[in-house]
Amino acid sequence: MQIEFFMRHPLRSLLYIEWILFAVVMALEVSPYNGQLLEPKWLNIGIVVLLAVMGLRLPSGKLSLKVIYTIAQIIPIFVAAAMGMRPIGLLYIIVVIRSYLIFGRQYRLWITGGIFGLCLITINLFSPPQRSYSRAGVDRGDRTTRIQQSQRSPSAAMTARRDGFRWGFVLLFGGILLSLQLLVDRILAEKLAKEELAIANQRIRTYALKAEENGSLQERNRIAREIHDSLGHSLTALNLHLEMAVKLSHINPEKSREVLVEAKRLGSIALKDVRQSVSTLRSDPIQNQDLPTAIHKLADEFRLSNYIQPVCHLDLPPNLPQPVATIIYRIIQEALTNISKHAEASKVEIDIHTLTTAIELRLVDDGLGFIPTNNTTGFGLQGMRERVLSLQGKFEIISAPNEGCQIVVIIPLVHY
Repeated sequence: MQIEFFMRHPLRSLLYIEWILFAVVMALEVSPYNGQLLEPKWLNIGIVVLLAVMGLRLPSGKLSLKVIYTIAQIIPIFVAAAMGMRPIGLLYIIVVIRSYLIFGRQYRLWITGGIFGLCLITINLFSPPQRSYSRAGVDRGDRTTRIQQSQRSPSAAMTARRDGFRWGFVLLFGGILLSLQLLVDRILAEKLAKEELAIANQRIRTYALKAEENGSLQERNRIAREIHDSLGHSLTALNLHLEMAVKLSHINPEKSREVLVEAKRLGSIALKDVRQSVSTLRSDPIQNQDLPTAIHKLADEFRLSNYIQPVCHLDLPPNLPQPVATIIYRIIQEALTNISKHAEASKVEIDIHTLTTAIELRLVDDGLGFIPTNNTTGFGLQGMRERVLSLQGKFEIISAPNEGCQIVVIIPLVHY
């Protein structure tokens, strides 16, 4: 659940800043004030915890819901200010950060001004009251008397100093809000640029796959022409040799035998051409099947030739992109072929899980195993790796002698 929350939050860096601010608020709330250790106000601490919990899920969708959410954060801050909480400005900064994330860019300046106005209202409403002074003494005395009273009254100087500190804090808070708005605008702009770049890169990869499919179609057409030229020529020559052999069978049996031997040779060549051409033309191995059905057929074929039934756990999305399905099929096909040739395994498992933005394939056997770093020239493993990397995926082989082998493939599912 925590991992999903981290993945849903728009900007983790701002989330960390928010947590740091909450920690500072909590520390200031329980720390001594003017050298006196005060009892913690549990209502204020509860308000801080409430605001932290409210940040676990930011609203999205209707504007009215976002406004209600923001007001619901401001009300506890007013209550905490009335209870004498000191770091109210930090709580307002947290509200500003969240508001920047849930509202559009056109509302951010209004948010900055609104929060600044609320800070002024909070300071004026909940600041410690100033002491009142007797008007009579001022009326009775002259200027000298007023100067003496001001000199004798340290509370007046303290009040002036408190007012100066208060307005200095207001100016500092306003500067922080403006700086925060510029910072968040910059961060969100960079995030948007990165997302647009990722989308553009994925589209380029998709177009590259389509171009590769078009190239495969052209290649199939070329092979079809070669079949017509090479295989057609071989079959025509074979037919002529057979006709000659039939004619010579009664006249010259020895010559007829030589012609039949040559015809057999031409037939072998033609059969080899057919097999190579069919293998090349079969670019869609799934052949309009769904991927689970095709994988189970591979498992059944493996059982017939190796007397081992692979265990399949398949969790696949309903509308899997064709390039991804083809690559998964080819990887399983090649892996089962390698197990059949080299592993001497007694148990094989095929696990496919659909994650939030990717598909994870694990193919495990308990065979002889090998050292992956020593096997770098095999065309099968290299082909699997290249297929996965063509979709910006991850390919990993985990194996050791006499410890079986595990192939792990992660293919992203975005913007197809």
